[in-house]
Amino acid sequence: MKPIKEYSTVSNSPQLFFWGGYDAVVKYDCSCSAVVTSAGLVFIDPLPLAPEVLESLLVEASVPPAAVILTSGNHQRWSVELAEQLSLPIYAPVGAGEEIIAAHFYEPGDDVMGLHSIALPGFGPGETAFCDEERKILILGDTLINAGAAGLLLLPKKYCTDHRLAMKSLSKLKEIAPEILITAHGLPIVGNAAVRLANACALSQ
Repeated sequence: MKPIKEYSTVSNSPQLFFWGGYDAVVKYDCSCSAVVTSAGLVFIDPLPLAPEVLESLLVEASVPPAAVILTSGNHQRWSVELAEQLSLPIYAPVGAGEEIIAAHFYEPGDDVMGLHSIALPGFGPGETAFCDEERKILILGDTLINAGAAGLLLLPKKYCTDHRLAMKSLSKLKEIAPEILITAHGLPIVGNAAVRLANACALSQ
């Protein structure tokens, strides 16, 4: 994937950044985020940024970069290059797979760099969501896809490791009422995120 030449600021309090673009390998729009937590600036499932754009993001962030977090074994993406460039540790979920490169592997339910992890077995390998309930943020990997006018869609069955288990896992998100929802595919959802998440979770019934 070519370096992306811009990012957007989703929120200033907390600081939450977003960028994305079309990936010819997966033939779909991919996206990622970086959020300021109590640990510092945390990159989640990062995609490549042009050098000057990354520098601009680092300047805008109010704290130094602290870590890179992966939500699944499918999202190594630009994490190794970014981690090496900024001397950051990579955190990946247990169960992500032997090919994943990471310094640390977190367990389901662990707090990771100021974010709470929610394991979602049945989707991708090690699939995990991250939430900050106090600040009303939910960050997903491939569990749900923001398909724009088509709505917030479930990961297609053919990409799930166990579809029945995936639908059961989705129920873990029902009690979360985020104001901001970030997915690894599609634009951020701000404002009506809680309603859209609840509607998507209802599809698992």
